Amino acid sequence: MIYIVIPTYKEKENITRLVKVINSTIDATVLIVDDNSQDGTLEALNSLGFSNLVVVERKTERGLGSAIRSGIKTALDKGAEYVITMDADFSHDPLYLPYFLDKGKEGYDLVIGSRYIKGGKIENWPLKRRIISKGANFLVKFFLKSPLHDNTSNYRLYSKRALEEVIKCDNANGFEFQICAIYSIIKAKLKIGEIPIVFRDRENGNSKLTTKEMYTWFKYLLKLYSSS
Repeated sequence: MIYIVIPTYKEKENITRLVKVINSTIDATVLIVDDNSQDGTLEALNSLGFSNLVVVERKTERGLGSAIRSGIKTALDKGAEYVITMDADFSHDPLYLPYFLDKGKEGYDLVIGSRYIKGGKIENWPLKRRIISKGANFLVKFFLKSPLHDNTSNYRLYSKRALEEVIKCDNANGFEFQICAIYSIIKAKLKIGEIPIVFRDRENGNSKLTTKEMYTWFKYLLKLYSSS
């Protein structure tokens, strides 16, 4: 069974269209984890009436990492063999979903949708965001010795073996979850790989990345480094 886990917070303008495009691209269960959006996101989802749509509503919890972890736990409980995580804002094009699955079936436990390998690129990002992303990836490669070119992309596939490792990242509740997941999978000596994607900046809504979250991410990276 394949689950697509998508965290949402105020994504009414994007999410229903995204679910429809996913359904026309791949046969999978779409699992939305919503952090108590107040913009009508849940109402829009419930109006779809799709049998392959699961919505987890969180009233008090917050954070990208904890939302993904919650979605992964739910998917595992329902018998998931693969989980693909992606953003709700169309920066991750659903057309790549079959390519992730093909790579997973080749025996890869973690497949990253990479912006930084041949064939991958970023469109419509301001220079500041490009610098932050490049800098973050440099730090992960330097401190954690990751062989991956894109360690911060949330567009990724996990095998069941990988899922059982990443749910142990129970203290990574924000953007740091992505590096904890990679670190855990590398330590477990599972097979990792990348496929190229074109990342397009969101057209609707606002980015969830804040200065405070970047600082928390960096402290967490140092914590992983000191424990390695």
